[in-house]
Amino acid sequence: MILSVASAVSGVLNGFVGTGGGIILYFVLKFLNKRENNKTDLKDIMAMIISAVIAMSVISSVVYMTKGNIIYKELPVYLPAALIGGIIGAFVLDKLKLKIVKKLFAAMIIYAGIKMIF
Repeated sequence: MILSVASAVSGVLNGFVGTGGGIILYFVLKFLNKRENNKTDLKDIMAMIISAVIAMSVISSVVYMTKGNIIYKELPVYLPAALIGGIIGAFVLDKLKLKIVKKLFAAMIIYAGIKMIF
């Protein structure tokens, strides 16, 4: 039940601002993993979140496209680089130590929060 509600909230947030849904899922999955004494690796949790974010992003993109909110002439500029970056990130995640992954994730959240405030 908790995961279903969190997933719905993360989907709304992802559709609303284009990001943030994964952060909600991260904290909920980590909480559920700890509560159920599950030993799921944090890197596996991150991979599950990425899969959910992909699905949310595709659906949000389709909705934005049907409403004419996407500037198509800019897609060739950022889409290939974003795809390549995603592939590299997926391979690097598997190679990094968990401690580094946690610090990188925390740094990104802090940076994004500060940018949003100012």
